Amino acid sequence: MAATSAVFFDVANTLLCKPGLYGAITSVLAESGIDIPLSELALRHRLLSEAVTFPDRTSAAFYERFNAQLLRSLGVAAEPELVGAIHRACSYLPWAPFDDVVHLASIQQPIGVLSNWDRSLPDHLQAIRGVSFRWILGSEDQQMRKPDPGFYTRMLEAAGCPADEIVYVGDSIQLDIEPAQRLGMRAWLLDRDDLYAHGNVPRLRSLADIEAVL
Repeated sequence: MAATSAVFFDVANTLLCKPGLYGAITSVLAESGIDIPLSELALRHRLLSEAVTFPDRTSAAFYERFNAQLLRSLGVAAEPELVGAIHRACSYLPWAPFDDVVHLASIQQPIGVLSNWDRSLPDHLQAIRGVSFRWILGSEDQQMRKPDPGFYTRMLEAAGCPADEIVYVGDSIQLDIEPAQRLGMRAWLLDRDDLYAHGNVPRLRSLADIEAVL
């Protein structure tokens, strides 16, 4: 295995999440007499997120469509009132680091991020304490988005090292793992919820295991 010269991460649902999201949705459903286990909601939300393309800047119209599809995936009719109530409950929920992000501080190699995110990305990354990001590549700023191979090529150019010396970690097979692997990077799927136990891609169950793959 080649030496590791750089470590890159996806951001949304890899380093940062909205901790109150699933609870807000289940509360809205409960108020309408719909009892969906939080674990089931989380599973459907994650799988739908893998299939849907998120814009850099989301809108009310985007989330109306997304939440309607989420409800249908749960066997719930997507009534406009219910869709709207979910949007209101989830709007402006804050981003926060996952608990296991503390393990990034132990990485000796230079660290960067490659993310589909608007120009607020550097501000959001300030929530991750004790970590200095040498490269911050956001899609709005770079004018290209995952899974565009050109975006990953730009990461290679920034790092200035061969692809097999880059470890790349993300939570999406389509947006993170496949394009990184095609360019020869050592890509790892971060699968905290064990959704892909029977898949064929390298997985990490936690960022606590990151040093073992560098």
